[in-house]
Amino acid sequence: MNQYYFILFYFCCLGSTNLFSQIVNEGSIQIKPLTIVYFGEEYTNKTTGIHNNNGELYLNNDFINDGITSANLGTTFFNSSTNNIQTISGLTENVNLFNLVVDNSLTGVKVVDNFGLIVSNAVNLIDGDLRLTGDAQLIQTHIGTNLNSAVSGKLLKDQQGNFSVYAYNYWSSPVNNSGAFSISGGLFDGTDSNLNPFSPQQILFNSGSPYNGIPSVIDGGGNVTIPLTINTYWLYKYFTDSGNAANWVKINENSIINPGEGYLMKGTNTANTNQNYVFKGVPNDGAYQFPISTEEYLLIGNPYPSAIDIDEFIKDNISVSSGGYGASDVIYGTLYFWVDGGTTSHNSSDYYGGYATRNLTAGAPPSSNAQLGTSEFAQAPTQYMGVAQGFFVNAIGDGNVIFKNSQRIFKTESSGESVHYKNSDQNITTEKSFLRIGYDDPLGFHRQLVLGFIPNSPADIGFNTAYDASMFDYRENDLFFIIDNKTDFRYIIQGVGTFNDAMKLPLGLSITEEGMHTVVLDTTENFNNIVYIEDKLLETTHDLSESQFEINLPPGEYLDRFQLVFQSKNTLDINQFDLKEINVYYNGNNEIIIDNHNSLKLNKVAIFNVLGQKILELNSNLLVQEEIAIPFRKKIGVYLIKIESDQGEKTYKILKK
Repeated sequence: MNQYYFILFYFCCLGSTNLFSQIVNEGSIQIKPLTIVYFGEEYTNKTTGIHNNNGELYLNNDFINDGITSANLGTTFFNSSTNNIQTISGLTENVNLFNLVVDNSLTGVKVVDNFGLIVSNAVNLIDGDLRLTGDAQLIQTHIGTNLNSAVSGKLLKDQQGNFSVYAYNYWSSPVNNSGAFSISGGLFDGTDSNLNPFSPQQILFNSGSPYNGIPSVIDGGGNVTIPLTINTYWLYKYFTDSGNAANWVKINENSIINPGEGYLMKGTNTANTNQNYVFKGVPNDGAYQFPISTEEYLLIGNPYPSAIDIDEFIKDNISVSSGGYGASDVIYGTLYFWVDGGTTSHNSSDYYGGYATRNLTAGAPPSSNAQLGTSEFAQAPTQYMGVAQGFFVNAIGDGNVIFKNSQRIFKTESSGESVHYKNSDQNITTEKSFLRIGYDDPLGFHRQLVLGFIPNSPADIGFNTAYDASMFDYRENDLFFIIDNKTDFRYIIQGVGTFNDAMKLPLGLSITEEGMHTVVLDTTENFNNIVYIEDKLLETTHDLSESQFEINLPPGEYLDRFQLVFQSKNTLDINQFDLKEINVYYNGNNEIIIDNHNSLKLNKVAIFNVLGQKILELNSNLLVQEEIAIPFRKKIGVYLIKIESDQGEKTYKILKK
């Protein structure tokens, strides 16, 4: 079979031609405006190739792009009448077109997994479907409203949801049919997508007890014979209904869901790790907006068949003074993503889960319990949101929440760059640095707070729109940031601008469960300073960089006792007062023993209960022995022993049993 190698001048003078051979470009192809070109066989743009189509290019076979593509005008037609499926693939994992027309009267066009189809202008599905396989995505870049159209063709796009019949997923459709979406007619069974990518079966619906979805029935070859069933009892939207305050509103399989609206749905109990669904319709495109009122919450979602850049979405909805592009702040600049944590019942009191949080500072995972959840449950949101992901925003003022094509980006979930929460990496620039502070309660739940230092940003030590994020689902036992002395707000993310070691960041601690509460430094990113937690009541600091901080306090709210600091309160460095030189313990015989075997000069010993109340003090006249036995007949509990010496001071913890 002949191969044709095309260079720039060949197409400069070409008007219209039919070529029915394998086409390979290793140089430069430029199709000028008003020029019509037909490629009959497979076309490969090699790694050295430059492909620029500003005219009309008709492809009757596969398009393999290993090189560079661009387009400022023109249309690329996939219009085979002899090839059932035309494939778009290539080593570059993307291709750039201006307009795209699918007119394959047999089956359609398949875009391979992990491939980005980037269209500057419009998509027209005349005949035949456009199939985005696996993590393939369609990105459109024009400004303004939707330009897409269809006659009989559809876009098909996979997304995975939680397998459990008890677990909610928060969804948003990337496609529409006649301008809107409904689950019936728009959502299909994707269990056998690898075998039947163009022919998924419409999902089924049931209702009533036991309120469970049903997995697909498949044959020995993996083909679906009876499609999965969704229980309609669990279908909800969250919006303003009939002038009332925003709330959960029941929907059904035929309810209208507009592009960008979020909705809830539970799973099917499939034996697979996740349930695969197929969205089928006309691809959503262009700008969408949703009115929102001050302090109102709104459930919305990614409306596009591609990932979106969360930072760009936030900046489009906050003011320039807050680091954004808008005239005013519409939202607080925080997104909340529900993540199930291992729920095993339909009773709301038995739900395990929480909201992952993301703003311009960073992402924070939900509070999690390792014994109940999964590894995904503790995952922080990345900068890039996966296809069909629903989420909450909170309004700081009246206005419209806006989605735009400029927020779209090609980032795949398989690469770890974007996230769609099913069962449940940060994009970090080098100038940013982060601390992730962990808190464990006696019941086994772990909360992570995120402190970010963001130079060249509007963020400071006070509250900052889009850089500080309040908790959406705080627990009865929880640790949180306190900002601007507002103790009625609990913050999970705080962004504070440029780091300096004189900073003091207040922490609040809420306790309802007696037992050991632990604060630990989970991780740091681009940060090398020592991190301390200060107990202002006891006037002590604990080095979190060295060990965890354990607290056993009575139930209550501790809102003015603890803070993160970056300087030790001790007069001298910890190494100058070696812990090995003094041993403090309770001997089980109503005595506290201070073993000062190196005869360090001790000036004062004070004993405190966990409330910080001083219950005993010894001065230097009583501290002259190598082993000091202090009679101690207090009740069972944890006590703090503060020792002062010429070399500094240290606090020890004992447990009286």
